[in-house]
Amino acid sequence: MSAQLSRQNIDRQKRRRLIVVRRRRLRFGVALLLGFFAVTAYTVFSMVERSTAQVTGTELLVVDKPATGGPVDAAGPMYPVFARLDTRNLVLPVAAQAATIIAYHPLMDDRAVPLSPVGDQVNGGVLARTLKRVFSEASAVRYYMIEDKERNLSGTGCVDVGAPAGTPIVSPVSGVVTGVTEYSLYGKYPDVQIDIAPDGVGDVTISLLFVDEPNVTIGEVVVEGKTQLGKVRAPQGDLGEGLAEFTRDAGSHVHIQAISGIPGD
Repeated sequence: MSAQLSRQNIDRQKRRRLIVVRRRRLRFGVALLLGFFAVTAYTVFSMVERSTAQVTGTELLVVDKPATGGPVDAAGPMYPVFARLDTRNLVLPVAAQAATIIAYHPLMDDRAVPLSPVGDQVNGGVLARTLKRVFSEASAVRYYMIEDKERNLSGTGCVDVGAPAGTPIVSPVSGVVTGVTEYSLYGKYPDVQIDIAPDGVGDVTISLLFVDEPNVTIGEVVVEGKTQLGKVRAPQGDLGEGLAEFTRDAGSHVHIQAISGIPGD
């Protein structure tokens, strides 16, 4: 009988020790989890509450002052991938060190094919940008999303890639030139539009506008990041104002859009 009682006492002690161990583990786990959330919250709110003066020019690009670094890491490829059209990559049409801004905005055309930005959005929600900095690596490409304030529209129907006037423009895709058209933008600004049928994307035309001194002809095969199409045109009238408020220069840029079918049809 005494042996049985002794065995029962031993079993009770084992259960008590097991309960104590489980409680300690639970408390440790809860404390660890609370500590993690506390550190994360502190990091997020401390970054959110920083004044504009504490944010570097690279982070803001050039919202309040000229950036110390452009929208693309100049230490990387000269013509990095900066967008996608379906599964097709688009490379930067100007050299990385020459780029002043990458800005997507809506295109008022039912045939517009949206582009998919690659990289980090500069002017997204503060909390979203902060969390991305905390939990992911910084991208070599940074871009803006600009809404059409008059129509309250947003989207990625087209993209403006800023660069000083005279900067060489290379083809963002490999394909065949289907159009080199001189025209008057808004009926008063002389310009050249170059159309390209990209390889591997059916029934889509990529068009580049604000091109000066075109260097290709219809039917010519172009290679992404290699074939020079022309040069960035100096902005005329108010055509550069939309970007000038960000870049603090004349706002010169090359405009890229993708249209389903052939432009003008």
